[in-house]
Amino acid sequence: MVMRNFKLLLLVFATIFVACTEDEIVPPLCPDGDCNGKLYIPFPKDSNGYYHVDLDFDGEYLPRFDIFIEGDDVDPYYYYNDIGVVQAAFESNSYWVMPNGIEVDLVQSTTFYLNNSPNNTEYQPSLSNRKWGKRIVGPIPSEFTNDTIVIRAEIYWDGGSKSHSQLFEEKFIIE
Repeated sequence: MVMRNFKLLLLVFATIFVACTEDEIVPPLCPDGDCNGKLYIPFPKDSNGYYHVDLDFDGEYLPRFDIFIEGDDVDPYYYYNDIGVVQAAFESNSYWVMPNGIEVDLVQSTTFYLNNSPNNTEYQPSLSNRKWGKRIVGPIPSEFTNDTIVIRAEIYWDGGSKSHSQLFEEKFIIE
């Protein structure tokens, strides 16, 4: 009987203990509660949403152009080794074939980390505390003149069990 009462009392205390523990309160993935990013494309955009990229095909090398991408940093709670993990990846179905038969994608599909290096002189994000990166498009041969290419980009915010992504798709007319 004593053992039965002891087990019952232990069960009551265990229930109270478990019921009274607080769930861990974690901050949102990005400090303002919403992870956002944007592309900066240094070319004019027409009313139909196409960027017009004027390239010089008369140089010694095939031309290229840059697309800058920026995104909010994650909250320090989600840092890995004191660094917020914000990544970007680009892709396009456009490619060309070299004379030796090798296919060359117009945009690399590798993923890269966005950073907020204080020594940056190349690009300033539109908002402070944003990370940024650059993707070079090209080399682009002259057969793409007056052609349209579609480039897709994704920003990915990594917070372990919390994550978020944002997709972009832009159209370019090569001139």
